[in-house]
This record gives sequence, structure tokens and C-alpha cells, in this order.
Amino acid sequence: MKISLALAGVVLLGTSLAACGGGDDSGSGGGDGDYCKDLKSAQATFAKVSGNDFDALDSAIATFHKLADEAPDDVKTEWETLDGAFLKIEKAFDEAGIKMSDLPEIQAGNIPEGVDVSKLTSLASTFSEISSDKVTKAQATIEKHAKDSCDVDLGAS
Repeated sequence: MKISLALAGVVLLGTSLAACGGGDDSGSGGGDGDYCKDLKSAQATFAKVSGNDFDALDSAIATFHKLADEAPDDVKTEWETLDGAFLKIEKAFDEAGIKMSDLPEIQAGNIPEGVDVSKLTSLASTFSEISSDKVTKAQATIEKHAKDSCDVDLGAS
């Protein structure tokens, strides 16, 4: 059960990142400068995570934070909501002693040395935040803005 909770969290994390980066887009981006350019280029990074490439997870999360930092005012609050959820997950992983590089081992059913098993079991509530209504609505707003303002289809698969 402890291992399955961690895996469930990884699946939720990967799903959320993939939702923010699926699809290929032929548009050149809209009027929000670096944000649109970076959003478009982030799709490749997020696609790796959705393909279970755990090596790309650290990079995907860093990219996610960067996008949240440079988000235009129209979606700044929504990016803060999403980014806040990911920051909580990163903190929970850190407190449990889990590094992103540990995820393949956890996926294989092994608990890496140094992982706090009691904290590993408490990750479920932290992961549930990613699928909350507030986060889901923020994600939908960001997807619409990306398509309308940047010509980037984050909802495509």
C-alpha cells in the first residue's frame, strides 16, 4: 500500500504535467512574449513525463515553475494555484526523503534507502490536491488562455 500511494502520486503528477503539454502545434505563438514561446517549447518536456520518462521529471517541474513565474496577468492566479500544488508535492517528497530519481525504483516496488515510510503513507492527501476542483479549473483556464493567446493547444494528446 505504501508503494502504491507513491505511484498514485507519480501518476497524478505526470498526468497534470502532461495535460499542460500535450500535442504538437503549428502556431507560432501569440502576444505574450517569452511566456508563449516557453509554453510552446515546454510541450516536449511535458510529453516525456507523460511517457513515464522519470528522468525528465525534475526538468518538467522546473519548467512548470518558470511558466508560473512568467505567466501573464490573465492567468497569473491560475498558475499560482497549479504551481502551489506542485510546490506542496515537492515539499512532501523532500520530507519523505524521496528524490525524483527514486521514482523508477519505487515504481519497481522497492523503497529506496533513506525514505521515511511513515511520511510516504501520508502523501495521498498531498497528491489529492492536484485533482481538486480548484486545480482542475485553474488548469482549464490556462489551457484556454494558451490556445487563445499563444496558439498552443495544451489539451491535445
